[in-house]
Amino acid sequence: MVYCTAADVKVYVGSTVSDADLGYMIADADKKVDKRFARLRISVDTDTAKQASIFLVRSAVASRFHLTGENPTGFSSGDYSQSGSADTLGAAKYFEEQAWQIISDYAKSLQGAVEDDEASITRCDAVMSDFKLDQTDNPSFYVEGE
Repeated sequence: MVYCTAADVKVYVGSTVSDADLGYMIADADKKVDKRFARLRISVDTDTAKQASIFLVRSAVASRFHLTGENPTGFSSGDYSQSGSADTLGAAKYFEEQAWQIISDYAKSLQGAVEDDEASITRCDAVMSDFKLDQTDNPSFYVEGE
């Protein structure tokens, strides 16, 4: 499944990378997102998957810039900012961490919803002793010698 498009990603990375190259990066990112949802054993939320996929593609673009020696003169995203020769490897790591955090936060929100919906069950041994059968009152449950 394709969660984001080249146009979605170009909003963040500009037109430096071709649509064909972004297509390959998107396919790879979407596979990683699907695997993460499967490993967490939760259904894919398309909005969360799209956000995570965009971050993974941005990570791939930053990795590519690092490997090819391309360095934008300035870069910023969220809390991460760099001027001059950008730390593309640091940016790649940051974007990948953000992708996994988005999915993790989504999974935690589901867990919280499940916990809120479930009744709380507590065992109290003092009450449980009232429900135990006295073997002498019901001899069919009592086997001598055991």
